[in-house]
Amino acid sequence: MLEGLYAAAAGMSAQQQQLDTVANNLANVSTDGYHSEQVAFSDLLYNDIDETGTDTKAGAGAAARMIGTSEAAGALQQTGNPFDLALDGPGYFELKQAGGQTVLTRDGSFATDSQGRLVNAEGAFVQPPITVPKGVSPQQVTIAPNGVVSAGGKTLGKLAIVDVAAPNGLLAAGGGQFTPTAASGAPQPAKGTTVIQGSVEGSNVDLGNEMAMMMSAERTYAMNSSSVQMQDQMMSIANQLISS
Repeated sequence: MLEGLYAAAAGMSAQQQQLDTVANNLANVSTDGYHSEQVAFSDLLYNDIDETGTDTKAGAGAAARMIGTSEAAGALQQTGNPFDLALDGPGYFELKQAGGQTVLTRDGSFATDSQGRLVNAEGAFVQPPITVPKGVSPQQVTIAPNGVVSAGGKTLGKLAIVDVAAPNGLLAAGGGQFTPTAASGAPQPAKGTTVIQGSVEGSNVDLGNEMAMMMSAERTYAMNSSSVQMQDQMMSIANQLISS
C-alpha cells in the first residue's frame, strides 16, 4: 500500500515541476528573445512483486526533468531602433558581463553606454567590443547581415554570432542569457545566420499551448492528490481492523 502512496506523491512532485515551468514561460511571454523551457516525464524504478503466486511489477511513479528550451524562432518585431538586432537562423549574440563571464543571448535589444560601447540592458558588452565614436548618431550606424558594424564609411567592428553543438546543454543565467558548459560545447561561429537591424526577436512562447499544459498539469496533480487521500483512508481502515 505504501508503494501506491509513494507513486502518487512522486506524480504530484512531477506535475508541480511542470506547473513551475509553465508559470516561468508565461511570465516571459513578452520577453524579447526568450525561448520556452520544456519538461519531459520518465518512469521511476519498477519493482518485481509476487502476490498470490502471480509475478508482476509495481512502479514508483514518474519524475519530471528539464530537457532544455524550444529552438523555434520567435516572431520578429520591427522597432526602427538601429541598435535593435534580431537573428535570422540558429545562434546567439556573444556578450561579456562586467565580471568577465561570457554569456549568450538571442535578445538583441542593445544600446550605447556613456562611453559609446554597445551593451545590453544589463550592461554586458557585445563581443568583440564595439564603440560608437562621439558625435555619431544611432541613425548613422549600419549593421550588415554578416554582423559588420560601420558608421560614416568606417568599420567599427563585427558582432560575434555564435552557436553551440548542444543548445540544450546551455546553463540559464537569467534575463534570457545562457552560459556555455561542457555539455553544450564551446561557442563556435554560427553558420548561415544573418543579422536583421531595426528588429528584435519576440518570445516564442505559445500562450495557448502553455495554458493547455497548465490545465492538464493541474488536473493530473489533483488526481494524484485524491489518490494520496484515498490510500490514507484505506490505511486508516486497515489500522482500525488490526486494532479491533
